[in-house]
Amino acid sequence: FTAAEQTPALAAIDAALQRGLRLIQVRGKDWPAEAFADYAQAIVARAHAAGARVLINGDVELAQRCGADGVHLTSQQLQALTARPPLPLVGASCHSAEELRRAEAVGADFAVMGPVLPTPTHPDASLLGWAGFAEAVTGNRIPVFALGGLREVDRAQSLVSGAHGLAMIRGAWV
Repeated sequence: FTAAEQTPALAAIDAALQRGLRLIQVRGKDWPAEAFADYAQAIVARAHAAGARVLINGDVELAQRCGADGVHLTSQQLQALTARPPLPLVGASCHSAEELRRAEAVGADFAVMGPVLPTPTHPDASLLGWAGFAEAVTGNRIPVFALGGLREVDRAQSLVSGAHGLAMIRGAWV
């Protein structure tokens, strides 16, 4: 991912920050490590200038190195943890009530839970639906954001179902 290839993505981030986006998760599973680190650093600089915070997906060391505000753990990483990562903000991806309880136990600040609705990025995933989401978050002690196929129009339903709000990928960029 060259600097020229990053330019449109960074422009989209700038526009989203101007519209009020205040938390960005930087994810690049299949990127070369150095290119991803450079990209993450560029996002951290832009976000911090706009008063937003940044989480690095799944890489505590990179989060520390690039000055990110925290890390977002995959559900697999969450299961392997014995202690909270040493960062100010820790989020976790969860897909069940059991994973939510694990996120609470390791001291995560919040979780995202899904997929709630069908999403093209995980076409074969088991869907929670709103009823399943509501059941899973009952009694949770940390904020849980609904994820998966959601748009801004789903905000009211998410709140009624016990979510703290929405976590969106495509929906945040429109």
